[in-house]
Amino acid sequence: MKPIRKAYGYVTRIKDGITQVLVFQHPIIEAGIQIPKGTVNDEEDTYDAVIREIEEETGLKNFKIEKLIAKDYWENGDGAIHNRFFTR
Repeated sequence: MKPIRKAYGYVTRIKDGITQVLVFQHPIIEAGIQIPKGTVNDEEDTYDAVIREIEEETGLKNFKIEKLIAKDYWENGDGAIHNRFFTR
């Protein structure tokens, strides 16, 4: 089975000298507190996917992706393997 690629975006800002991370609760899906993230489309690279997910889930525009900070493989509860890409 081919891994499902997932893009995660850690959106940060510095306010009063303290780094803050954007988190939210989805208004429809009961998923708890989360960061912008989602599935990478078949012909999409992970850089473009994280930009798309941040824009879709937060409404933010004109932000900068600094770098890929980590990637891994994770097995979901249903047995699907996720290839996860974490960016800041």
